[in-house]
This record gives sequence, structure tokens and C-alpha cells, in this order.
Amino acid sequence: MRHSIISRFILLIVAGMLLPVCAHAKPKKKTYNNSSEQLFTAALRTARERHVVTYVNEKMLMFTFETGRSFTSEGFVANASVEPEGENKATLIINVQNKKGVSWGAGDRMADKFYEQVSDELAGESKQASSVKPQEKTIAVPDPKAVPSEPSMTKSPESGASAPADDKGKVVVTSVPEGAEVYIDEDLVGNAPATLKLSAGKHTIKVSQSGYKPWTRQVAVFADSETNLKAALEKE
Repeated sequence: MRHSIISRFILLIVAGMLLPVCAHAKPKKKTYNNSSEQLFTAALRTARERHVVTYVNEKMLMFTFETGRSFTSEGFVANASVEPEGENKATLIINVQNKKGVSWGAGDRMADKFYEQVSDELAGESKQASSVKPQEKTIAVPDPKAVPSEPSMTKSPESGASAPADDKGKVVVTSVPEGAEVYIDEDLVGNAPATLKLSAGKHTIKVSQSGYKPWTRQVAVFADSETNLKAALEKE
């Protein structure tokens, strides 16, 4: 009987020592692929939207929040902090404590749920940022400057300018024997000797007479020029 009483007393002492351990959960950690500033902002926003934030230290990336009562606990006090792990990587640490009584693992479940809510918050920010199209820049195009008209090189009749020069050239055609027919570009224009005024450019001149071989030349005529051609016909 005496040993039974002593054993119960020892069990009560051990239980009393274990109660604080059960009442306080170990700190939990989760690493995110985000910068420490992004993670702290998302975690603090999550706590403010769902719980009561009682302390914030933005410089140290720390804050404290309290949860409401549930069927399994009287609520929790959670200390949260963010530790940078490198570029675009940080760890969120949550230390959950019961306000009163034993949680029997409810603190861990609350921390896990909070991590999920922070992940959703970060995913929502990323989705919102990707859905916003960058504002198109408007490039102002200056109005075209007025181009002054070029001065005209043509003088008015009142200025006393002379009339444009004749654009034709002179071609003098003679033949041996005389009197042969002269053709310009396959058109008969007369008999040699003949003085012709032709437009500037290339022309085909043919001289022919019965009993003689035709004589043909390509001539380039220039304006205000004179060309002399002598067609010596050969007998057939």
C-alpha cells in the first residue's frame, strides 16, 4: 500500500514536469523560394487577415500574433521570424505556445496550416504580378517640319528669258550617184542630196537606188548639231 502511494506520487510529479513540455510545441521551420522581404510581407499579411497581430518588428523581420479559441485549445500565441537563406530564398520560423492548457498537437497543426496560407498568399502575389501587363510606352512623334519649297529654276516670261533651244539636229545626206532615195527609220523622206532636221536620238538612215546595193547607217543625232553623210552606192 505504501509503495502504491509512492508510485502515484512519483507519477504526478512526472506528469507535472511533462505538462509544460506538452503545452509548448517546438519551433517549426519552412523554407520558401522567395526573398526574405517577400516572405515577411506575405506572412504578416496572412496573420493580420486571419489572426490578431500584437507585435511587429520589420527591421528584424519578426512579429507575434494570437489565434482564437478552438475545440482543442484555448488559443495560441505564435512568434514568427524570417531568416534569409540566400538570394530569393528564406525560412519562416514559427514558435507556437498555448495560452492555456494542453494542445495535444493542435499547435503543430496550426503552424502547418499557417505555412499553407502563406504559400497561397505568395502564389496569389505571383499570379497577380504575372497577369498585369506592362504599360506600353507611348512614343511621341514630333510633327513633321515644314519643308521650304525649292526655288524654281524656270523664269517667268516677264523676266525676259529666252525661248528654249531647238531640240533637233541637222543631217545632210548626199549620194553617189545622185538622186538616190533617202529613208529615215524606214520612212521615205526624199532624194539625195537632202538636208533633214531630226529629233535628238538614234535614227536609221538608208539610201537606195535601183541597180545598187542599199546603204544603211545608224546615226546619233544631237540637238543643235549637224551631221554630214555621203552614201557611195555599189552596183549589184
